[in-house]
Amino acid sequence: MFDVFNIKKQKLVVTDSSSTTTLESENEELNIGLDIDKTAQKSVENIVDKNVISDLGTLLTGPVRPILTSYPLTKFGTQNHAFNHKHYITYKWLKYSISKDSIFCFACRNFSTGSSGNFEDSFLVGFRNWKKLSVCSGTKGGNKSKLNKLDAHAKSNLHLTCLVKWSAYQKTKETGSVYSQISSQHSLMVKNNRMYMKMGHDETKDSLNQGNFKELCKLLEKSNEEFGKKFNLKTNYTSHIIQDELINICADVVKEIIVKDIEDVEVFGIMCDEARCYKQEQMALCVRYVKNLDVVERFLGFIDCSKNEDAESLYQYILWYLKKCKLSSKPQIVAQSYDGANVMSGKFNGLQNKIKSQYPYAIYIHCMAHKINLIVLDMCKYVKETRHVFNTLESLYIHFSHPSKNQKLIEIQTKLGIKYTSMIRLSDTRWNCRYRNIESVKASYKAILQALEEEIENEDDRGVNEAIGLLTNLKSGRFIVYLFILHKVLININIVANKFQEKTATLGESKNIIQGVMMTFKNSRTEYFSKLCAEQNINDTSETIEDYFRKNAFFPVFDTILINLEKRFSTESLQMATAVDQFIQLNFEESLFFVDHYKDLMNVSKEVLQSEIEVAKNCILQSTDKKNITLNHVKKVLTKQTFPNLYKLFQVALTIPISSSTYMGPSGFKAPVLLLRTRLARSRAKGFAPAKTIASVLDVGTTFDLERLRLSCIWLNSNGRRNQFLSLIVPSFLFMSDFKPS
Repeated sequence: MFDVFNIKKQKLVVTDSSSTTTLESENEELNIGLDIDKTAQKSVENIVDKNVISDLGTLLTGPVRPILTSYPLTKFGTQNHAFNHKHYITYKWLKYSISKDSIFCFACRNFSTGSSGNFEDSFLVGFRNWKKLSVCSGTKGGNKSKLNKLDAHAKSNLHLTCLVKWSAYQKTKETGSVYSQISSQHSLMVKNNRMYMKMGHDETKDSLNQGNFKELCKLLEKSNEEFGKKFNLKTNYTSHIIQDELINICADVVKEIIVKDIEDVEVFGIMCDEARCYKQEQMALCVRYVKNLDVVERFLGFIDCSKNEDAESLYQYILWYLKKCKLSSKPQIVAQSYDGANVMSGKFNGLQNKIKSQYPYAIYIHCMAHKINLIVLDMCKYVKETRHVFNTLESLYIHFSHPSKNQKLIEIQTKLGIKYTSMIRLSDTRWNCRYRNIESVKASYKAILQALEEEIENEDDRGVNEAIGLLTNLKSGRFIVYLFILHKVLININIVANKFQEKTATLGESKNIIQGVMMTFKNSRTEYFSKLCAEQNINDTSETIEDYFRKNAFFPVFDTILINLEKRFSTESLQMATAVDQFIQLNFEESLFFVDHYKDLMNVSKEVLQSEIEVAKNCILQSTDKKNITLNHVKKVLTKQTFPNLYKLFQVALTIPISSSTYMGPSGFKAPVLLLRTRLARSRAKGFAPAKTIASVLDVGTTFDLERLRLSCIWLNSNGRRNQFLSLIVPSFLFMSDFKPS
């Protein structure tokens, strides 16, 4: 930054000579003998390092100003003159060179741009005419007086310019260079802008209640000066149009990242499910693909399908959206997963068949999480008493939804030392709600009974009759037995449902977990009920307690579950899952159903593939003592360069989804759907949902190009000042985990 400063350094040589000399030319090399006592010599050594050739000082050390007991004398005519250290007090820029017995101007010598041709140059190369140093002499025959050489130099233009430069240099040592100051100011501006944009809603000024965003902004400006400055400007970027624009920019960039990942792997699967909101029928579209043999699932967006919901229309909607996302050309769909509705799963006229007409290798997987939920619903249809239990649970939920009653229940739970667990509304499409309600009632059974009894005793509510009915049902032995039976059933069902909602779950794993649950039900059919009946005391019939409930409760529930499991997860329906499982275990012959289906698409040779499987299998068996090969074992050995055919089919095997709910389930899709459905405008929700997935994009190691986002922001806008502001706040807007729309 200071290239205008020309720092001059002169090499000086100290030699011994006579202490008295005659005046020589100021531009010649001076060899002066010094007569310095030991005390003065120690003083000089404390100032000037022995390893430094020059004793003039540098910008780092400052001017060297030795104070000696006596300075060398120089003869002018008949008198001897020497330097006096008292000049240091008046002239802060003055420095003395022992080796040259001369004085210099520290400012001019370090910051002068060149020779001026005047007497000021004497203080650049060394001044030692001590006679004229401080004596004011009059002109011949006049009263005008001349300035001494020190004062004359101090008032020269050259010296004043150099002093300004020296002063500026000293300030930069404290505040930093101009570049660093600009960078610091830029960083501060970015920080303030990002802080300013950490909320996201807008209301009109005429509104009495301007909404959470504006009201909080008004509150925040009282305690944050920087925020208040920007918020009170005429252009403060709180318009919903600006907010929507930022959201859409973020969503577009996230989609570009997803599309780039899919193009690299060339195959992907699609998952669709309904997402109704704002009296509008929407379809949520997600994609599943593999990156470095890690399963990745991403939400792409909502598709408005309110006009027509038949299979042909849904097919055209999906093709249009894939084309919009630039996924309709090279990447191939290898699998599709939906629920079991006829419009989606129809073998001849359903959506899955129409997708196959465009992508012939896209096998259809009926969402296994929906299958599990249908098994529970079928049980409720065929076993009437289970419907009675769930109806009672629903009535309990409604009864304790009243704030005062719920608070009373919480107080009783606290007194009894019971952990508070809340009930949720039952739904045919939420497979875990039944399990959660049974778990909650079982854990808080005593507290619920006490709350209902106190309510009946007080009789201070019109719902006392409802409380009496609920209390009667809850104390019924039949209800208690079915509650325990259903709890055992739904524990196993919930394990399967949770497994099917995992993003990393594979089709091969689904077959194993289903078979494991079936075996568990078969074993529990003979073992579990004997333990349960011994705990109950019901004398409703002439039969023994155990025989009665085994015949009329336990067997009907368990047999209904087992029959439906075997029906919906038959050997034929799990044929591809079995083949994928065997392929992951590197069993070539048993996985031929899977290999034959995809070998032409992936351009794989079966002979080469078989050899690669044998080599990879032997490598794994040598490195582990276990006979069963798992996916993690294969990942450690498998590389694209060594096993190209096996690597391709492994990508396909992991790409096949087992559910359409891994991203749409209660855990994975709650934020972008449930929150956005009720709190954001339609256009904002569409853009914000994909933008919120950036956190998970970063979790799997995808590099997010902030500079590209900034440039995209500038390109998409036209106003200069607005461009600068947007380019500063967009990155922070994207990563705002605390962004809570009102």
